Amino acid sequence: MSIEKYGERENAGQCAHLRLNIMPQPKAELAREPVTRSRGLVRGQFPSTKTKRMVAWESQLEQRACFHFEFSPVVKAFREQPQTLYLPASKGMFRYTPDFELILHNGEICYVEVKPLSKLFTPKVLERLQAADQFLAEKGYRFIVLTEDELNFPTRIRNFSILRPYLRFEIPPYISEQAKEWVARSNNPTFAELSCFVGMQTTAFALLAQLDIRFDIDQPLENSTQLFIPIGDHHETCFFAYRTGPDFKQCAVLSDSNA
Repeated sequence: MSIEKYGERENAGQCAHLRLNIMPQPKAELAREPVTRSRGLVRGQFPSTKTKRMVAWESQLEQRACFHFEFSPVVKAFREQPQTLYLPASKGMFRYTPDFELILHNGEICYVEVKPLSKLFTPKVLERLQAADQFLAEKGYRFIVLTEDELNFPTRIRNFSILRPYLRFEIPPYISEQAKEWVARSNNPTFAELSCFVGMQTTAFALLAQLDIRFDIDQPLENSTQLFIPIGDHHETCFFAYRTGPDFKQCAVLSDSNA
């Protein structure tokens, strides 16, 4: 369900604040390149398996957001620039288009703004984001903001880049089950050992990409990388922290003990 159908949603605006099961987060790295919108000079398309099409991005931060949406199990699908809203502000109405719309596995809809942290708390930007947050909340939707503090993890993005081509690789169910059982009973299994067990490195990459088997995504993926089996509901996991209104401070997350 998207913004144009918000009138059909029951109990609009009466749901609790968004609370996702966020994995432990390390401290974000300082960006070596400017994290601005680059005035349209940096654009591209993200090949998404979830959406079954190319998703357009207009900044380096938006590209990183696409990687996080693609791999986070809590996100069922996503799309860019879903619809333009017309919202009130102190100096009259203004147009606002969210950067992304997320459809979560529990059926909820979440709209996302991707913004450099340096611009987030300027009076004009903050007023407009608060207006969007209030409008969407009244219609029963979630609204979050992502900055470089939530997205700038170069090792994680590198790992996602390695694994992304294997999201479409078909793994026979019996191989997936046997591999998970092997990891569960092994003592500190590694990626190299998994590759030997399943017979092909391609299959091992696919098992990690499709999250049947996990590893620390903030450590370089190597032959010696240790593996584990996830605990709990697979579809509740979110790989990114986020900010919510009205103050848009980062939501509380667990700290990575290795950070």
